[in-house]
Amino acid sequence: MRLATPILLAGMLLACCPRDQVDERGWPTELVLGLVPSLEAEAMVDNLGPLADFLSEELGVPVTSFVPQDYTGLVEALGTGRADIGMLPPFAAMLGKRRYDIETILISVRDGETGYRSQFMTNDPAVCNSPVVEDERGYLSCQGDVRVMRGQTVAFTDPNSTSGFLFPSLHLMEHGMDPETDVEGLFVGGHDSAALAVYAGDVRFAVAYDDVRLFIEPQYPDIGQKVIAFDHTVMIPNDGVQLRPDLPEDLRAAIAAAFVKLAESQAHLPREEKVLWVLYEIDGFVPATTGLYDPVRDAYDLLRK
Repeated sequence: MRLATPILLAGMLLACCPRDQVDERGWPTELVLGLVPSLEAEAMVDNLGPLADFLSEELGVPVTSFVPQDYTGLVEALGTGRADIGMLPPFAAMLGKRRYDIETILISVRDGETGYRSQFMTNDPAVCNSPVVEDERGYLSCQGDVRVMRGQTVAFTDPNSTSGFLFPSLHLMEHGMDPETDVEGLFVGGHDSAALAVYAGDVRFAVAYDDVRLFIEPQYPDIGQKVIAFDHTVMIPNDGVQLRPDLPEDLRAAIAAAFVKLAESQAHLPREEKVLWVLYEIDGFVPATTGLYDPVRDAYDLLRK
């Protein structure tokens, strides 16, 4: 019910109010921020408010939160002017750029990195070609060959997920496997669901972002011992902050500065108290570079052939 409130309010706002009113700066008299839930609805709503409030104060423009059903809905909202600001993962950002010229202005930073990898996981140490080792967190890993998955059921996340399907499929192709015919793909939705499918023994293999186990451990403390990471893809550019294409240049710069300021102002807090970390596990931002998502586009186009 709490999640329905911002959705309803944003829907009423977008339906009833003109989107072409501007102030003396030439900026819209209101802005709409769109975010797709990546966590429990209550936590999403609790942190959407503080983010929208911070942006409103920094920009001097009311910012209303908008919660679409999925990333496709957010891309459409940004592309058609029903939303002004969004935060998209790489695949959705690439499609948004291709379809509507939606611009990525900032790239997320996590643990000092602006990229991440897909992680192949198993519950069977027999697939390892090297001894299973334990890291400082107690998580198990080994060196394995993804060709061991031939003929097996593999838990992917979503067919539109960059790290949950797109890059893992490309990795399989690079190892002489067809992701559609050489494995039995099972789409389970979330990255946590993929790892938990291996954890529960429902499947022998799964893929998710590296390292999804860290964020499952509070609920399943032994996941690092039951789920073994045995291979990784190449690096994937992180998610980021996107804007609809026709916003004034000085407003775009101000929005970017506001996001950076929020991250910096909360840098001293524990992660669980940081608005951006709770929403999307973000530590900070760096400016986006031209062609950042070209590897995602190239992988997508290759898989479509």
